[in-house]
Amino acid sequence: MKRIPQSYKLILSRYALSLLMLYLTQAVFYLFNTELFHIEGFSSVWKIFCGCTRYALSSLSVFLAPCLLMSLMPLPFKSNKIYKAVENIFFYLANIFMMVVNLIDTGYYRFTFKRLTADITRYLGVGGDFDELIPQFLRDYWHIVLSFVVLLSFFVLIDRMIRRRFSAKEEIRSAKQYISRSIVFVLCSALLIVAQRGGLQTRPLNLMHASMYCETQNTALVLNTPFTLYRTFGKPTLKPKHFFSEEEIKSIYNPHITPQSSTWADTLFASPLQVGKTNVVIIVLESFSAEYSKTYNTTGTSYTPFLDSLAQYSMVFQGLSNGKRSIDGIPAVLSSLPLMMEESYLTSCYGDNNLGSLAADLSKQGYATAFFHGGYNGTMNFDNYVKKIGYEYYYGKDEYNNDKDYDGNWGIYDEPFLQYMAKQLDTISKPFVATLFTLSSHHPYKIPAQHKGRFPKGSMIVHETVGYSDYALKRFFEQASKSDWFSNTLFVITADHSALTSQEEFKTQIGLFRIPMIIYHPSLKHPFVSDMTMQQTDIYPTIADLLHLNNDIFCFGRSVFSPQQHYYMYYTNGEYLLLMNGWLSKYKEGCPLELYFEKEDPGLKNNIAAKHKDIAAKHERLTKAIIQQYNNNIISNSTHP
Repeated sequence: MKRIPQSYKLILSRYALSLLMLYLTQAVFYLFNTELFHIEGFSSVWKIFCGCTRYALSSLSVFLAPCLLMSLMPLPFKSNKIYKAVENIFFYLANIFMMVVNLIDTGYYRFTFKRLTADITRYLGVGGDFDELIPQFLRDYWHIVLSFVVLLSFFVLIDRMIRRRFSAKEEIRSAKQYISRSIVFVLCSALLIVAQRGGLQTRPLNLMHASMYCETQNTALVLNTPFTLYRTFGKPTLKPKHFFSEEEIKSIYNPHITPQSSTWADTLFASPLQVGKTNVVIIVLESFSAEYSKTYNTTGTSYTPFLDSLAQYSMVFQGLSNGKRSIDGIPAVLSSLPLMMEESYLTSCYGDNNLGSLAADLSKQGYATAFFHGGYNGTMNFDNYVKKIGYEYYYGKDEYNNDKDYDGNWGIYDEPFLQYMAKQLDTISKPFVATLFTLSSHHPYKIPAQHKGRFPKGSMIVHETVGYSDYALKRFFEQASKSDWFSNTLFVITADHSALTSQEEFKTQIGLFRIPMIIYHPSLKHPFVSDMTMQQTDIYPTIADLLHLNNDIFCFGRSVFSPQQHYYMYYTNGEYLLLMNGWLSKYKEGCPLELYFEKEDPGLKNNIAAKHKDIAAKHERLTKAIIQQYNNNIISNSTHP
């Protein structure tokens, strides 16, 4: 060690410190989200640590590159104070950035179940409420802010100790020293490139490689947010796929369909529903997991007494969300477009494409169309999106125009806004199709002062606001039932995505996405609870079937009343999950497909693809067909009838 120049010891020590800080922020991430992961045994911990290190080295090679290259360059003026100051600025900015984004994800991950990616910059830019929410986030996540302060103080203290310990000035006094330093510079530059790539393998390290080290549910512990941000920055969102010929693909999977009327579904009502006569109301509840309702959770506490009572007179299906964020859930519900890329569709370069929707179809049949959301106008670009897909009227915080019911964060409290909606529906022409997206059951989980203590607080912070939103829904139905239009209205109640859960059955790979899926009509004669899964993308074609819509539609779902094969598709970190007939497969391009019997193996521990090759082949064939249709139709702007 004595022969190693002090300057190199300084570089190595500071690099080790940066690696340690990434490890510590990863540890904070895990400690605050422990209940979201399942780690079994030391071998699992060791594999996660190895994967974590590989991704950490990749991140350090990118964000520390300016500082490291400045430190290693064999220049005669490296001891210059200005040069050293610039070098230190790069070092501190890189480390602070890496700490901040990793710690931000500590709180944000529990809402999305994925690490932040580059689309977050566009996501924050499509609404007017982010700036006003920052103070609330800082208050609610004070423990993360405190963690940052402690870690930053520790970082600064150790770095000062390192600089005092290795403070000798570097001087190049001979040609031999210059040559040796130049060789070290070239070698270290090459090592940085190797580290950035994650090794010498053919393909550079990407998000999908994380699953090599652990179960899908634990990949966030392997990844770090600095990596996912830089790795997804500036990347083309989708690439054309050619797994099958144009003729063959249509026989496997075709999103262009003609709704099929169901004779059996018609018998469920006093008289068949008809397009041109039946109103439609789609209610999307904010952050509503199926766990909160005894309709789906028979062993736990229910926080939705009204929804449970309504379910007894409804058709109930096993709902599954196609994403974990509102900006992904709304297009899945309204346009039958799931999230199957790293970036949200609405913020992607394809966001201006033409999409189909029930509103667009029914407006051609003389329907009035309206979208209600009590949040800021412009939030997540919903106002522009719903207008583009056929909604004529948009009712938001601006249209409500009464800030005495403002919750101080997101928009208007659910109860007064739903009463406002009921009154507005009385005034618009009939028939109509209306969509409501609630907001109160969202962080920071506030309810109006007059309702404090009225609803059970439960075991999680979300429970009280779920009770309040359920109460707001009850008051809406009480008001709406007094109107003439109510008796001839089809209601579909679901959620934009699931949220915090506490029971094990709702923490599995599929359980994390379980949401309510309830269809109600006052004339329904035969209510039932079905074991059939119904994903968000199934809502559009299901309503089209019930109303006997006779025009072609474009959708990535299937009517629950259709005899066609039903499935559920979800995408995360480059991995496609397909659930069909109780079998769940995981597909990553370039890797063998994994297959599990989810009903008996909800933790996905036993990959049985080798034992059931026919089922695995069927899953892979359908998965590839859906991917090809999704990518190619979006790229060519063919996502409409």
